[in-house]
Amino acid sequence: MTTAEAVQRYYEAWISRQGNMSDVPLADDFIFTGPVGSFDSADGFRGMAAQFGPMALGFRVRHQFTDGDLVCSIVEWDIPSAGGVTTAAELLEVRDGILVRAEVIYDAEELRKAAAADGA
Repeated sequence: MTTAEAVQRYYEAWISRQGNMSDVPLADDFIFTGPVGSFDSADGFRGMAAQFGPMALGFRVRHQFTDGDLVCSIVEWDIPSAGGVTTAAELLEVRDGILVRAEVIYDAEELRKAAAADGA
């Protein structure tokens, strides 16, 4: 699988499968880093994505830039309970067709407020 194919599966899981990452090639020790949570295993990340995905009413990739096995995407997701549309930068690292690392960068203040209001 190419870098582009692995990244396409990743975003397709967010866009069309409500965060169901079962078809996404993730390394067992996949590392995800973000302003609200971090994970150091594919299982941990898949669990978070399965919970977070259904909350999003929309998800889209606005722009994407590739440099070898590193892909930078500008994405938007719409979560009304967390203040509406959020724009983020996401860095994905792929090795031999398998996602090994993701870092998402955005202002998570509204999401933190929504989580606090829900008691999370």
